[in-house]
Amino acid sequence: MEYNLYNVLGISPEASLKEVKVAYKRLALKYHPDRNPGNARAEELFKLVNSAYQTLSNPNKRARYDMRLQFQRQQQRAVVKYEDPRFARTRQPAGVSERHYRNIRRDDNKFSRKDWYITFGFVAGLLFFSLLLKVAMDHITGEDKYKTALTYIEDGKYSSAHSLLSDAIDFMPENAAAYEARAKIELNVFDNYSSALRDLNRVIALRERPSAQVFYMRGRSYQQLKKYEQAEEDLTRAIALNDTLWSAHLARGEVRLFYLNKYAPAIADLSLYLHNSSNKADVVAALTYRGFGYYKLGAYDMSEQDYRRALARDKGNGRVYYLLGRTEIEQQSDSACVHLYQAYQLGYSAALLELEANCQN
Repeated sequence: MEYNLYNVLGISPEASLKEVKVAYKRLALKYHPDRNPGNARAEELFKLVNSAYQTLSNPNKRARYDMRLQFQRQQQRAVVKYEDPRFARTRQPAGVSERHYRNIRRDDNKFSRKDWYITFGFVAGLLFFSLLLKVAMDHITGEDKYKTALTYIEDGKYSSAHSLLSDAIDFMPENAAAYEARAKIELNVFDNYSSALRDLNRVIALRERPSAQVFYMRGRSYQQLKKYEQAEEDLTRAIALNDTLWSAHLARGEVRLFYLNKYAPAIADLSLYLHNSSNKADVVAALTYRGFGYYKLGAYDMSEQDYRRALARDKGNGRVYYLLGRTEIEQQSDSACVHLYQAYQLGYSAALLELEANCQN
């Protein structure tokens, strides 16, 4: 079941960031597993609340989520209108006064075999010409819709672009580029991972040599659909085709770290990404992931170094302060409680439980 994230936090779609944080703190404390031991429902709600907060507290993710909700509402309105009997158009059978009858005059003249050949040839030629004309017109119309959709994507008009790409595919069902462009919107904007997967499978079936980007996108779709082994396989294919596709290294490192428990290979992927990428947001994420990998392997010094490097780039990241505090607890460091308190002050409510358990003195 897919939940409305605003309903999960009990807020309106117009709620401010402050209202999002307040609702999240209240619900996270209420459903935290440590306060509800053995309560599977509370654990599920805790995960759902965290997922809602991660999306609605991030302006970019929230904007994409709002756009996705709008797209779904448009689809629902279209279905309701289509099924509404008021829009059905019927006509009663024609009455006697509307019917016309005429006598059929029989002609004793018969077609010769030559006449039949000529007629058949003419009809066949006409049908063939009509077919060629239709194919040509479909191709022209499909190409026009596809190119227009690309301009809409550049302008951020994703719903309109998605609709045009669907039309283009109807006219040109073998156009792999249109499937790929539509899959990007479904994956990155609408979070419709099942639809993205179907489109990407079609791209791979149509192309003799699918690109690394296609396998990377399909790997991310599998990851979001919780098919982690298939996700790792596709991300590995993407890297084999293009070993400089650093985003694939980052994605594979995340899958290996959090879902397959392959900590050493995950660290290798994340290290390679960090050595070659300069994207601030993704670098912070990669440092945080690698720090967690080192933590799981008991390499607390290395874990601490990565968390501190992440904080140097993002000083307001409560999650990293929390993870750093937990690592310092393992090292029995005096600064652990300071960092846990900073995490709590920044809105990371899970830090409160660590403070209560380790920082009472």
